[in-house]
Amino acid sequence: MGAEQVRIQRETLSETASQLSRLKDLMRHWGDESAERIYEDLQNKEGGNELTLAFCGHFSAGKSSMINLLCGSSVLPSGPVPTSANIVSIRSGAPRVLIYPRVEGSENESTPVETTPERLQEYCRNGGEYSAIEVWNEIPLLGKHGVLLDTPGVDSTDDGHQAATSSALHLADVVFYVMDYNHVQSENNLAFAKNLSDWGKPLYLIVNQIDKHREQEISIEEYKRQLENAFEQWGIHCAGILFTSLKMKEHPLNHWDNLLNLITELLEHREQLLQYSLSRSIHHTADSSLTAFREDQQEEREILLAELEGAEVTVVMDELKSLEEEKALLEELPQQSRASLRSDLDALLNNANLMPADVREAAGSYVESVSPGFRLGLFSTAGRREKEQGKRLEAWQGLLVREVSAQLEWHLIQLVRQWAENLGLWAEEAETTLKQGFPAVSQEWLAAALKPGTGYSGEALLNFCRTLAADLKSQFRRAALLVGDELLAKLPSLIEEQRAELQRREQALTRQARAARALAALDRAADARAHELAALLPPRRTLTPASCRRLGSPRVRQRRAPHRGRPSRANAPRLEAPPQAGRRERLRRRADAAGSRQPLTRWRLRQSCCAASQRWHRRRAVWPHGRRISPAAALPLRCSVRSAQANLPSPTLCSAKKCCPCRHTLPRPQLTAYWRRKETSAMPARL
Repeated sequence: MGAEQVRIQRETLSETASQLSRLKDLMRHWGDESAERIYEDLQNKEGGNELTLAFCGHFSAGKSSMINLLCGSSVLPSGPVPTSANIVSIRSGAPRVLIYPRVEGSENESTPVETTPERLQEYCRNGGEYSAIEVWNEIPLLGKHGVLLDTPGVDSTDDGHQAATSSALHLADVVFYVMDYNHVQSENNLAFAKNLSDWGKPLYLIVNQIDKHREQEISIEEYKRQLENAFEQWGIHCAGILFTSLKMKEHPLNHWDNLLNLITELLEHREQLLQYSLSRSIHHTADSSLTAFREDQQEEREILLAELEGAEVTVVMDELKSLEEEKALLEELPQQSRASLRSDLDALLNNANLMPADVREAAGSYVESVSPGFRLGLFSTAGRREKEQGKRLEAWQGLLVREVSAQLEWHLIQLVRQWAENLGLWAEEAETTLKQGFPAVSQEWLAAALKPGTGYSGEALLNFCRTLAADLKSQFRRAALLVGDELLAKLPSLIEEQRAELQRREQALTRQARAARALAALDRAADARAHELAALLPPRRTLTPASCRRLGSPRVRQRRAPHRGRPSRANAPRLEAPPQAGRRERLRRRADAAGSRQPLTRWRLRQSCCAASQRWHRRRAVWPHGRRISPAAALPLRCSVRSAQANLPSPTLCSAKKCCPCRHTLPRPQLTAYWRRKETSAMPARL
């Protein structure tokens, strides 16, 4: 490692330590003791510069025996009962053991007790009184910076064991999940493997006791396919799968040597893995803290949601505002109702025409008959005049009654009915009372309305008819208002009922609004905590697929059949990069998406680009501008000219990086379409 890389690494470590310190202080301020303890552990881990390899697994999967075999000695107890009831850290060094007693309710770290390796089995079996165990022994595989982390069985009935296993994951940089051959696809195994995968740290699945496999029952290829399908359905992303056998080391499917090489390779890339692991643990702890905060709010949220009754906040606030308006209108309802009735009556009466032309003519005829100079022919007598007056008065009365009935009585009754029904005050006896209050248009009333000296034609007759119609309308108006006042007398009791109903609605809406405001406050508190935490979090680090391959991510590949007389390789399967990490897989998917009939491998991409370009240049001895140039010199110009001739977009950088001297090529679908153009028939038709 160069001096510049060392300087950058030191600056990164210093920045990470500062971020962890600020995060720990923030967790202490929030009262999140669990997250505070994790960030303190990460601080200690970051300063130790050690790569932690955690081994997890269910009971009797052979986890402790595997760790002993990796250490080269019986460091951990193994047997038919669950071992390692607590987290056990194993380092290389002078043999010694440190036991950390469990101190309940204390914020200070307990003082470790040193003991001998011989008594380790007792402490591992009775771990209820101890929080952690650290072991040192001569382990060449780990070197100075390697740590093996043994965790309790994930299927233990002790909740403390499962909690210890889960809490230890923040210290792990690489996780090895050990499973028994016969129980790989159990729900317990898959669920815990999914939990490990969600951390995002390099996860290797170890299928132990592969010597139980029987090829005559199920082929190893079918067994692997079933495992891959199960992991894919559960959303488990692993860096590789290893098969091991501790009893039969010479078993053809045993990957024990590959596991040793993998651990060695992982330790060589300690710095990169350590920084990535710290980033994942920091972010995972922050996410867990926010999730725990929301879970603490969940009970209160459920109560508030029950009070809200599924209503939208905006709807509740709008209903409250509308309710206030209804209350104000209710207080003014009597005055507004009376004013409304008066306004409607005035509109109806003003539009009523009680004195049309025929009624006015009949009125003028009667007024003429009672005038002093009225005579009927040469032999006019008083009897004949009275008889004529009665005849004309009767005709006038009939026409006027017709108009009053058609334009006032029916319309007035309907108006008062509708007004009262809107208020909830209408009663059928009100119609009878209203009809009784209407004035009677009798002959006596008409005769009494006629004043001496009234003219029977022209403007005088019009004024008389107008005055008579106004008098009639006034009487109808008084009758309607009188009935209206009687109905309004019932309004106060109805107003009290409506006021009580509005008050009940207001109380319900107030509770919903209070619940909505409380929910909004909870959301704001959670969002504020998330923003405050995000400001202290470092950027998320990633491991590129290429880095994963260099770090030794294994994948079993089938042995190739011998060819060309060369001897076949060993029966043991060879390891290579996983499908999600390999360039070959990415090129294959790209070719499938483009419709290619065969995989677009790196070799084929280089061959198709370089060989086809060189053949084209050999056929074209002269460049279009007339100057003869060599194929090698023309290659840099080839890409731009090809794109221009094919009317295609500008060339893009080749995915193979060094496919040809020009370092450029077109996407395969566009390039294939170009070769098939008629004007380029001289070029190769198939790449």
